[in-house]
Amino acid sequence: MGENKETEDNLVYTHQEEFVVKVIVIGDPSVGKTSLLNRFTSKQFKEQYIPTVGVNIVKENLELNVGKEQEQKVQISVLLWDIAGQPQFYMLHRPYNSFA
Repeated sequence: MGENKETEDNLVYTHQEEFVVKVIVIGDPSVGKTSLLNRFTSKQFKEQYIPTVGVNIVKENLELNVGKEQEQKVQISVLLWDIAGQPQFYMLHRPYNSFA
């Protein structure tokens, strides 16, 4: 990314960083993987259990102010992968689980 630049019109463009992060949530069925992600993304909790089928992918955009004076903005796109926990989906866990 570039440094702050001033144009002839005295407009100032601030330096901005952009990152993409992939978070994969795997585990046994009915342990709260989907509930955790729903709580993080939509601030909701659903009491009814509906199992995930295959993979559910959600994108959450975050903006953080960083630096000594919090003067720099960082954009983070978080891709949240919720992989089903039922035994028939264990083949989806294998590439990400070092214990499989």
